[in-house]
Amino acid sequence: MTKRLLDRQVSLVEYMTSGAGIFGGDPDAPLAPALRGIDLSLLRLEAHFSYAKRMEKIKAVYPKTFELLGSGQAAIVRAFVETCPPRTISRLDNARQFHRFLSSRWMRAPLDPPYISDVAACELACAELDADDDERMAPVAENEGNPSRSGIRRSPAVVLRRCAHDVRPIFETGADHAAPVERDTPLVFAQPPGADSPQVFEVIPAVFDLLAALSDWTDPGGLDAGPDFAKFLADMAARGLIEVRP
Repeated sequence: MTKRLLDRQVSLVEYMTSGAGIFGGDPDAPLAPALRGIDLSLLRLEAHFSYAKRMEKIKAVYPKTFELLGSGQAAIVRAFVETCPPRTISRLDNARQFHRFLSSRWMRAPLDPPYISDVAACELACAELDADDDERMAPVAENEGNPSRSGIRRSPAVVLRRCAHDVRPIFETGADHAAPVERDTPLVFAQPPGADSPQVFEVIPAVFDLLAALSDWTDPGGLDAGPDFAKFLADMAARGLIEVRP
């Protein structure tokens, strides 16, 4: 009895997150034995409702990306739904899952427009900064190491994106009026102390590489630095880019 109930629950979840359940499929296609006798019209209604809620969360993270996808977004969304069932109801988890799907897809096909992957990466960075503390801090907690260690590390309220195009005009003037320039663009997304919203800084490659290396507590004395390095670290700490533990 318990096994039959478990089989039915598994079959229900698989069907309600499948393309056939959400978009409709061949009405004559065979059903899983555990679903026989269930009103499929009600299942499809519930499946489409759950799908709509999921995509609402994802589109809220990627408004510019979906604008750039244009008429191709319907096919992309369907492919995403059919290959990437939801694992949680978290907005950030689903946004990250969608970004991994897009990145994999874009590795196999030319980008149109060529800067769309940079736009998606930047929108995800903003979502990661805007997430609840528990969601944002989870990767940091996994890499916390020895809490008694002193040193410096990149702030958890900082996200790095190295873009191939300067896509900031997309967010400043809109996709219709922007013409992103192709160039190496190291960007830092941060929530400085006292700021009401995330801020974006373009930094020189050396600063970007330093922040990327400071994913865990690091002894600054072990870094190859000149006499002004302490002042530089103090400035980054004041901007909320790094944390300092005595």
